[in-house]
Amino acid sequence: MSQQLRVRPVSLGERVVLAAQLLMLATVLIGSFGVLLTAALRVDDLPALLSPGVERLGDPKDSLPPVGPDSAWNPLLWAFELSRVVAMFVHPLAAMALLLGLVSLVRTRLIGDRPTFRWLAIGTALWCATAVLSLTPYGMQLHHWLLD
Repeated sequence: MSQQLRVRPVSLGERVVLAAQLLMLATVLIGSFGVLLTAALRVDDLPALLSPGVERLGDPKDSLPPVGPDSAWNPLLWAFELSRVVAMFVHPLAAMALLLGLVSLVRTRLIGDRPTFRWLAIGTALWCATAVLSLTPYGMQLHHWLLD
């Protein structure tokens, strides 16, 4: 009697795309909403979360880092500043993540790697929601505030 081994198909390239999607999404969210929350807490104006602007929140650089001294040795300063810089490029990042996600979804479906397909669908849907949010008036207002 011979045993038949089932080898689960694995799509390495698509898993790399998934990891890049989720890493960049986390970075964009920290760089935009993390900085926004920090600025709103600094000026003690939580309703400003719904209407970000320089007149209510001040310069976004003034609210960083959220904790600790404002020196080059503070790791939170580096994390938030680099995330803020990445969040400034949300439009090209969203286009790239959506394009790579859709191509990877097709390839993963053809290969038959179902768990990766599900996670790629979630990651691509989250980037689609991020792209739509960034094109709304609120998203544009937040983007202009971050660019200041």
